[in-house]
Amino acid sequence: MSLLAEQRPSPVTERLQQHVGADPRELPTTAVEFALTESANLQLALDAVVPDVVLVGFTTRHVGFASVGLAEIVAGEAMGAPVRPGPVRYVDIEVGDGRVIQCIESALLLIYRDQTPVALVLSRGGDHPMRPPVLKLEGVCTQPGVVSELVRDLRAAMRLHNVFRGQIISLHRREERGAVEVQFHAVPPVERDGVILPVGTLERLERHTIGITDSAERLRAAGKHLKRGVLLHGPPGTGKTLSTMYLLHAMAGRTTILLTGRGLGLIEQALAIGRELAPATFVFEDIDVVAAERTMEFGSQGVLFELLNQMEGLAEDEDLLFLLTTNRPDVIEPALAARPGRIDLALEIPLPDPEQRRRLIRLYADGIALDSEALDLLVQRTDRVSGAFIKELIRQAWLRAALTDRDTPNAEDLRSVLDDLLEERATMTRRLLGQPDHDGPPGETLPAMRRALTAAGLVPESEQ
Repeated sequence: MSLLAEQRPSPVTERLQQHVGADPRELPTTAVEFALTESANLQLALDAVVPDVVLVGFTTRHVGFASVGLAEIVAGEAMGAPVRPGPVRYVDIEVGDGRVIQCIESALLLIYRDQTPVALVLSRGGDHPMRPPVLKLEGVCTQPGVVSELVRDLRAAMRLHNVFRGQIISLHRREERGAVEVQFHAVPPVERDGVILPVGTLERLERHTIGITDSAERLRAAGKHLKRGVLLHGPPGTGKTLSTMYLLHAMAGRTTILLTGRGLGLIEQALAIGRELAPATFVFEDIDVVAAERTMEFGSQGVLFELLNQMEGLAEDEDLLFLLTTNRPDVIEPALAARPGRIDLALEIPLPDPEQRRRLIRLYADGIALDSEALDLLVQRTDRVSGAFIKELIRQAWLRAALTDRDTPNAEDLRSVLDDLLEERATMTRRLLGQPDHDGPPGETLPAMRRALTAAGLVPESEQ
């Protein structure tokens, strides 16, 4: 009696067979795989395409150690252990803005497609130690082509309901066999008036970014490429990041992917998401820091070479924008020269000149009473400092006023703080705020880099 009980099909197997009305071992299987980062998109697609579904959970002694998919359910066992009824397994996925989507991670889905019964098995696959885990979706049906058509509808719904669209995200490697996770980011808005650059610089940046997007259809019809790369270079604290933040909000609605040091090795995946959701923007800040970084994926050429190589394979008529920033353009110039055309605009963001410093002080010192004499003195004494330095100067003045039980700082607070920041012992602080060590006339930053960029064809003749 016990032997007969052991030979009986698993209840999970029986549910599958009863639903499709045939022996699933005699039916063709359609299987697709999705990256784990697509969990939320797949769940939203399932909700939209197959809203009426019966979920059947299953478990085995080895759950968590071995993949249990359609083949194991049909066989009724996995690694010698029986497949038994169990709870449907879910995972909560954060998708930005405080939203969390409960996604099916493992279950048998019994559905009808135009009154035709279809059985789907959603499971976590990828048991190979060198391969990252994936979501595996398998289906069987007595009518040929039904499952394939369902999969096409699911893919279309995934694009339509994609949780990454219009968001600012970054990709990161997890320790679990190379699994990838997506993080959502909220970037503080920056108004145009808050970006203080040399005359004409912001306008050129806007033309090459916002302007091309606004004219995308006309340019595409004329056969002109939309894919473009912009390099912002200059000393730390001069406004490269601020300019990028301004563009992200000025071009709201685009999908933005931040390529960071923690995401090394994920450039191909990041670009695949951007292509799927174009128009898209890719931001790689401080590219010099990881330009020569090598991983198993990149071999001997480094991260920047891999990025430039991947850019070459993208369609020219896709509205894809690459924004790169660097404090050390001399470090990345060899890679740019070896891959001409990937970056088609290089803009120097130098230390602010006297007029820019005046505007920066007025911007950050809003609410502080400053007469023209005090303002002129501050402009004069902040020669060759960065915008970040001036912002910190004002912040410390407000802090000094608060510590002395005053609501608002005054010109004397600014003078006193500036004395502290400019004294010899504050050299390290000044470096951290972007003040260079070398001497020279204001505005002449990184002259060797300018020559290198000119040689690479990245600086127009009008700027040489």
